[in-house]
Amino acid sequence: SYHQAFPEVIQSSRIVIITQVEDVALTCCCYDTEFIFEMKPMNDEHSTMLFLQRLFGSESDCPQQFKEISNKIVQICGGLPLATTNLASLLASHPVILMDLCLYIRDSLSSAFRTNSSIEGTRQVLNLSYNNLPHYLKTCLLYLNMYPEGYKICKDDVVEKWVAEGFIDQIEGRDLKKVAGSYFDELIDRRFLQPSRLNYNNEVSTCTIHDEVRDLIAYKSLEESFVLVLDCYRKDVELSDKVRRLSVHFGDTKYAKIPTNIRTSEVRSLTFFGLCKCMPSLTEFKLLRVLNLQLSGHVGDELLDLSGISELFQLRYLKIACNIRTELPSQMRGLKYLETLQMDTTLTA
Repeated sequence: SYHQAFPEVIQSSRIVIITQVEDVALTCCCYDTEFIFEMKPMNDEHSTMLFLQRLFGSESDCPQQFKEISNKIVQICGGLPLATTNLASLLASHPVILMDLCLYIRDSLSSAFRTNSSIEGTRQVLNLSYNNLPHYLKTCLLYLNMYPEGYKICKDDVVEKWVAEGFIDQIEGRDLKKVAGSYFDELIDRRFLQPSRLNYNNEVSTCTIHDEVRDLIAYKSLEESFVLVLDCYRKDVELSDKVRRLSVHFGDTKYAKIPTNIRTSEVRSLTFFGLCKCMPSLTEFKLLRVLNLQLSGHVGDELLDLSGISELFQLRYLKIACNIRTELPSQMRGLKYLETLQMDTTLTA
């Protein structure tokens, strides 16, 4: 029980809960506001420093003609770090800082922060930044809805998936994975992704997604029928005529099933997090290009049969992680398009 994990001693233990919902905070501390610590926005000095360092490299390098408009944009952001850095990154993404774009941002967002909560204001900032992304970055960003909330996304992994999905345009003289890697780096620079781990070259190798950015991705993905996310709590899911990308988050739920009204024959990309016994038959997904299986079994589960993979002739990416023995097809020569194969399981054939 939690009493054993948090014993009552002189230096007593503490449980810290982070939330943006005031009612949740009040409930967790039995409505004793003494135990609520409310994060304050940044002051004007720190907000200005953050904005100008991201945009110009330092406060002193800000040209005189941009000082007034920069201060106005900083005030609009209301001391919110995500909104401040995102707008600065939007401006910095252009080879030359444009006054017209600064004025457009000011005019577009002035009313948003004046009439809405800080959360809604931040959403409007992110929406403005998203709408100003080039199409190829929008596509790559929306694909991240395939990952569960809180997941640490490996750059090499998502780059291989983008390539397998056909999102990356061929550029003469450049490798597709290097082009895809530059897209990942650009999303980092634009502050849509948060660095989580650096490699030995001081480059971002793993990232996470801020909650507000994830909400935006989920909304846009649903709006554009880009990715369908299923979990065991969503019984009635509104489906488009064709589901191209399906991400299933069943976790440890024992009896979860994919709804029968999903046309699995149309799915091009499938990600599955859940128990082996809940996984659908792979032979139903004839047109799969990307297959990512994160599976777990219970005591007594002896073997997972994945021999149906041999019939997925369009497959380009295959990743399997499983804690029980897995049986693959005796031969996979029919998978002539397969480019990426990752296994974290005990195999048998």
